[in-house]
Amino acid sequence: MLRTIAIAVSVYGILALPAFANGLKAVQTVEKATISLDADGQEIRTYVPAEEVAPGDEVRYRLTYVNDGALAAEAVSLTMPVPGEVTYVEASADGPANLVTYSADGGLNYAARDELIMASAEGARLATAEEITHIQWTFETPIPAASMGEVSFRGVLK
Repeated sequence: MLRTIAIAVSVYGILALPAFANGLKAVQTVEKATISLDADGQEIRTYVPAEEVAPGDEVRYRLTYVNDGALAAEAVSLTMPVPGEVTYVEASADGPANLVTYSADGGLNYAARDELIMASAEGARLATAEEITHIQWTFETPIPAASMGEVSFRGVLK
């Protein structure tokens, strides 16, 4: 049985979504990053709920999904908008999806990051991180019953 799921969630605060596709559920969290350095000078990020954020703060938008249904969820696509007051952090989209695509036109069209082209008076150019409006994770492999996972991206509050 083919089940197609498209979940577009608002990225403000914590959001619980109703059940989709016979058991696929998703919960979104927004977390503030604290960045420190380890003994080797490597960055270590820790996250806490984003109760208070200020311009320049890094935040992580995380969507945790659970398939507690009896069947695998097939042809799943998860979409999160990037709020207008947040700039996407390049190469921060993460998760087990087979394909991650981006939109710079409000979610109407999606392309790979290196193919996300914008028209301008000077001609076609690659969209900037500030212009990304949505990120979409597409799962070509079914999400098994009784399994869970998460997708996420980071941004900086303008």
